[in-house]
Amino acid sequence: MSKIPVTVITGFLGAGKTSLLNNLIKKYKNKKFVVIENEFGEENIDSELVTNIKDQNLFELSNGCICCNLNTELFLVLENLIKTNHKFNHLLIETTGIADPGNILASFISDPGIKAKFELDSVICLVDAANANQDLKNEEVLNKQIAIADTLIVNKIDLATDEAIDKLNSNLKEINPTANIYKTSQSDIKDKQLLDVYAYNPQNIYQFLFSLEGQTDTKHEHSIENFCFKSKRPFNQLKFGGWLDAFLQFNSDTIYRVKGILNISGVENRILLQSVHTQIQATVGRPWTTDEDKESKIVFIGKTLNREVIEKNLIELCD
Repeated sequence: MSKIPVTVITGFLGAGKTSLLNNLIKKYKNKKFVVIENEFGEENIDSELVTNIKDQNLFELSNGCICCNLNTELFLVLENLIKTNHKFNHLLIETTGIADPGNILASFISDPGIKAKFELDSVICLVDAANANQDLKNEEVLNKQIAIADTLIVNKIDLATDEAIDKLNSNLKEINPTANIYKTSQSDIKDKQLLDVYAYNPQNIYQFLFSLEGQTDTKHEHSIENFCFKSKRPFNQLKFGGWLDAFLQFNSDTIYRVKGILNISGVENRILLQSVHTQIQATVGRPWTTDEDKESKIVFIGKTLNREVIEKNLIELCD
């Protein structure tokens, strides 16, 4: 059975997340959605909630989609959805405006039960064109939301000046240089392809690293920084795994994402690595070819990164 794709929609308060949900449901008429919200707001995601299905937090919308309230552990919500036997082929999750979406993403890359049935498609972050430049200075959670997304939608451009939009675009590229950036008004996605893009597929790590080639390590006024560690010496698998787990646990508040390709001693294939906060996913990539350097490349994204210490630790993990 094919896995159900999952799209996570995040963004700061008032950025237009609910409007985007509405527009996605209207545009992708062939989809049978399940929508999970952290909490029900004053505005329903569709015209009205019409049918209560077996649970007080699970509703069927007038168009047949299912909506439920995430007020318990995500695993329990997903388990409940599956038990209803309601047929659906795409899961949309809207986070609250003040939420770090990392915890939700972590469940989809680390929990075996969830991974068996669901697959991350993409993470979309809505950004308020009129207010984001100021919010970025004051709201660390907005920086996090932007840093871990693969698609950024600059919304409400009709309410912002061209100068503000240009400045925001520059800020976004500093925080997340590899994300796709779209501009909209009223979360109108028009002809943009936002679903079934599988931007979180581990194979896309190749493209992620390629897009960073030639860039210098960055640190800017929003405190988000990134740097890439490279080494042609192979890693010791046990040492590296133990170090990475401890490193992410100890720095869970400051390391947002890790992505990379690893050369592991005694392993003929590349190992594709990605993590969200403390949760790690490692998958087997293509074999190393005889005409290429077996070079590990690991990108760290977060704040207050101590590059010298991280590099020293990583060098000691090589055979």
